[in-house]
Amino acid sequence: MEMSSRTMRQWALRLAILWGASALVVTTTAEDVHAQAAQESAAKKAYDDAERSFRTKDYIEAIRRYNLLRTRFPYSAYATLADLRIADAYFEQEKYATAIEQYRAFAKLHPEHERVTYSNWRVALSFYKQMPENWFFLPPGYERDLDRAKDAERELRFYLRRNPNSEYEKDATRKLLETRRRLADHELYVAEFYIKRENPRAAALRLTYLLKNYSGLGLDPKALFLLARAYMEMGDVYKATTALGDLIEVHPDSDMATKARAYLRRHNLKPPQQKPEAKK
Repeated sequence: MEMSSRTMRQWALRLAILWGASALVVTTTAEDVHAQAAQESAAKKAYDDAERSFRTKDYIEAIRRYNLLRTRFPYSAYATLADLRIADAYFEQEKYATAIEQYRAFAKLHPEHERVTYSNWRVALSFYKQMPENWFFLPPGYERDLDRAKDAERELRFYLRRNPNSEYEKDATRKLLETRRRLADHELYVAEFYIKRENPRAAALRLTYLLKNYSGLGLDPKALFLLARAYMEMGDVYKATTALGDLIEVHPDSDMATKARAYLRRHNLKPPQQKPEAKK
């Protein structure tokens, strides 16, 4: 059955409209690709300019350029990198609190980014960097400094738990051990401080805390000996001889064990004997 001339004209019109729409889509897509490529090229140039400022340690100018990049090209991959580099710029200026905020914001905004592990590590490292170099002489703010060290310990532990087998694992483990040793050293120093000032109860509390939380860092023999001294000054001979007995039993070859034996002989004391069922 032949189509009428009117029907043929309608079909021809429809085909023309469809062909025109397809051509428009192709043209628009090509223009979009070209525009996107131009935008990305401009974003890369802006990023490279910011990186030059960063490499010359002009961190303020680098931050300004990174922020400008983020404003002009918010959807570019370079804008994402700029988020991270701003944190790096604050880190290099030792503005660690601000750097921590920026690193955490990066990890929150880009949880699947390949640099998230690096960002997490820099958070822990920033806390580590905030620890004071020397806070053993009990300045007015030493408890605040102690809190910073405890924060570093917490963040390093958190990093290692959350990022196992990362490229920063060895460094994080070493820094965690160093942080724990510094905290243990501090507890020992404060305990000795209290003993010298005839406050054995406070000393015993510090030493007990040390042995509970920082055992195995090389300070146990000295801590046990000082704990025994503190208990003796408090008149608790049983606890004193128990501490000395533990020292001799667990660390028999240490210098402090030799001192413990001499201390027991001098005071005519013996460590309490364990009951058979306790030994069993």
